[in-house]
Amino acid sequence: MRGFLRRTSRKTLATSRSNDLSATESRGTIRLAGGNAKRFNEQEDHDGEIPKSNSMNLLLVTPFCAPQTGGVASYVEDLCRCLSRNGHNVYVLRPGDSHAVTPSQEEGGGWIYEVALRVLWYPSAPIRGLIAFFVFLIPTLLRLTVFLRKNKIEVVSLEYPLAWMAYFFLVRLWMPIKVTVGLHGDDVLSLHMSPRHEQWLVKQMIRRADRVLAHSSSLLSETERLVENLSDNRSSIRLGVDCSRLRHQGVTGRPERPVRPARYVLTVAKLYPRKGIDILLQAISKLGMRAQDVLFAIAGDGPDEQALKQRARDLHIEHRVLFLGEIRRRDVPALVKDCEFFVLPSRSEPFGLVLLEAMTFGKAVIATNVGGIPEFVVEGFNGFLVPSEDSDALAERIAFCIENPDVRKRIGRNGLSVVEARYDYHTLVLRYERLYESIRGNRECCISCDD
Repeated sequence: MRGFLRRTSRKTLATSRSNDLSATESRGTIRLAGGNAKRFNEQEDHDGEIPKSNSMNLLLVTPFCAPQTGGVASYVEDLCRCLSRNGHNVYVLRPGDSHAVTPSQEEGGGWIYEVALRVLWYPSAPIRGLIAFFVFLIPTLLRLTVFLRKNKIEVVSLEYPLAWMAYFFLVRLWMPIKVTVGLHGDDVLSLHMSPRHEQWLVKQMIRRADRVLAHSSSLLSETERLVENLSDNRSSIRLGVDCSRLRHQGVTGRPERPVRPARYVLTVAKLYPRKGIDILLQAISKLGMRAQDVLFAIAGDGPDEQALKQRARDLHIEHRVLFLGEIRRRDVPALVKDCEFFVLPSRSEPFGLVLLEAMTFGKAVIATNVGGIPEFVVEGFNGFLVPSEDSDALAERIAFCIENPDVRKRIGRNGLSVVEARYDYHTLVLRYERLYESIRGNRECCISCDD
């Protein structure tokens, strides 16, 4: 039974749904204290800092954090670093094997805690799983209560809600904490693929949260469609990037498989069907002599890797496409810094954080007109948008960028100005501070991702 209980805690994380991953590794070191161009040129309103004496104690609960790869891991790392730098006490909790809440033993573990959080149902062993859940239910709730009280946690943010996070709604019954739900994409969009009891539980968590935060207006609209009877306590707030940190990593990063001195176009994505890498390969095959001196580098791994490599061979472009595999997060900026421009051919994309990372280095971006991407990429101003699944349109835009370096540079400069004005965490963090302050104080918050 003891061996089974250890295995079931591992399965909790293994059964998490596919994340919106950007094929970057979050292995940073964080010290925690406990339609047209005009819309981008408007001056940002002055949010004002929260006084440092009014520091907050926050807990981010997530299945994805350092050293895992992906957009959620990047978000958690950047937000923790920037909030703690402003004097707040931020903690991260992820599922693990320990019955107690313990610091992670992995690199950077000083800011990550782990605990075994079991779900009610394990299809491979339903009876023993049910017994294990009820045996450990009260001890787990007590340990979570002790951890929250010891660190004086005021707001618990469930980033990428999964069924095992429901413990915090029980703890909220006797502790004065606020529980928010942060939506990132597949946590909602792929919810229908989960067992029915988990679908029900996650939807209840979203409905009963003190605040629901989606990281794009598009994702919020989809959530309103998929999860009926939502409360009014929902809003969207944009993701961001730490520009100075990315640029430092662009200088210090050492990818294991460097591409230079060749000229190359870069794509960073997990090799899943919805990332549209097969469409990119079709587009490359249609370029002919228009891209004869350019390589196409694809950074990221995933279940479709071998099939995509075979597809490149079938299209006779294997000599022009370089599959780099998974790249450590700290090394990705060096690849971005040296590329000609960036392409993201996704079939669906809740936000597209990797596009902001490319813009940070002044790179032109080509992306599909899906999900949250059009919320920050304006056609012809700071990037190019093409229809999803359209390899002809994608090939034409790639050829245009190769043949027009001056236009490419102008697009890149515009993208850089957009990132620095609206998406750099050094200023964007003030919005998150005001947001969490309003949640902590149970006040209305007027912040949205579009202001």
